[in-house]
Amino acid sequence: MNQRTAITAFRLLVLAGCVTPAGWLVWQWYFGDLGAVPGEAVVHFTGKTGLTLLLVTIAFSPAFRVTGWVGFMAARRQIGLWAFFWLVAHMLAWMGLDQYWDWPWIRREMIELPYIRYGVAALALLVPLALTSLRRVQKAMGYRAWHWLHRLIYVSAALGVTHFWILTRADYMLPLIFVAVLTGLIVFRIVDAMLHRR
Repeated sequence: MNQRTAITAFRLLVLAGCVTPAGWLVWQWYFGDLGAVPGEAVVHFTGKTGLTLLLVTIAFSPAFRVTGWVGFMAARRQIGLWAFFWLVAHMLAWMGLDQYWDWPWIRREMIELPYIRYGVAALALLVPLALTSLRRVQKAMGYRAWHWLHRLIYVSAALGVTHFWILTRADYMLPLIFVAVLTGLIVFRIVDAMLHRR
């Protein structure tokens, strides 16, 4: 298998991994297997899926640095946009299935509840990253400016993990995993930058 074929296969694998949760969610909804409060289950599922994909997006750069395989970089934009899609779905599910599009109440929740503010801020920071994900935009901005802008993904991920942590009431295993993964990725980035400068 040549490199181009391997990259194409990997991109298809990434696509399948990002789309499959939607199929599972539709299946569970159709057969009524989402529990007593299906709307809440959808909100939680979309949020966890989006945050997971966001961390995987960040992890693709260290994976490339360690292995040198360009397939990780070729698929990074793809999985990053899917992470954005799932997090937008999470926000819409919260507004529609949990808040029933009650805009005065939604506005009040955003103002009064810290975890909502963290979540909104995390998603807002991803908007410019999604809008500048095209290669021609990267060229127009210049690589240095584009690169600095896309470092906001770390801030967004930290806000997202904080949002999830505050929401958790009993089992902190998954939030702890998210914290550990994000911490590891940040440490890797700092160490790699220091070694690169030397």
